[in-house]
Amino acid sequence: MEIGIKIYPEDIAYAKKLSRYCDFFEVTAIPGSDFRALKSLKRPITIHAIHSKWGFNPANPEKQHTINKKGIEIAKKAADLLDAETIVIHPGYIESAACSITETIRTIKRLDKRFTVENLPPSTGGFDHVGGSLKELKKILTTTKKSLCLDFPHAAEFAYQNRLDYIGFIKRMMRFKPKYFHISDTKIQDKKDMHLHLKEGNLKMEYFKDIVPDDARIVLETAHEFRKQHRDIDILRE
Repeated sequence: MEIGIKIYPEDIAYAKKLSRYCDFFEVTAIPGSDFRALKSLKRPITIHAIHSKWGFNPANPEKQHTINKKGIEIAKKAADLLDAETIVIHPGYIESAACSITETIRTIKRLDKRFTVENLPPSTGGFDHVGGSLKELKKILTTTKKSLCLDFPHAAEFAYQNRLDYIGFIKRMMRFKPKYFHISDTKIQDKKDMHLHLKEGNLKMEYFKDIVPDDARIVLETAHEFRKQHRDIDILRE
């Protein structure tokens, strides 16, 4: 198992402090960033395309030629520059009547094999997400022929809000055979993605570690607090 740290392009100084303890970094491809500077980390890089924070939404055809096009192009350019084998993409959300899973599939289907689809929690900012349920994920992954980035807290939050056992739900998600994962802790009863350090919430971290394949990559999405994040890495390596 390889352990990565999620960073933004401007986090190079912090990343250099932590680079001796982790195996790779996942970098969000923010427009206007200096991606070339990330080569100084001397670690493999994976890419995460921008998401709803920047207005990016593959489910919305009205954004096809604007922010969606820009977000995809920048993610691909960053991946080309940094030799990234993985680009994580969110499947989107229903922000208007024009949005649909059909548009998500149409958008993602035309992307290259580096793109991997991340499962999402039920909603954010008052909008329902696409790609949270097993049914929607199966439809997206099989139709686009893309792999899954399994985000453990997203899956737990979706299951909890739909009155499902999250351990059983995640076990069923493993049937998609993901090799790339996101992990952090959360308090699922709070109904939001908290990105807590491991063992600061109420998720069963031991279960997650046990089901990750030996050849997997797992990204820590916790706050950039050096001692705590170093401890997160130690917990995963135990």
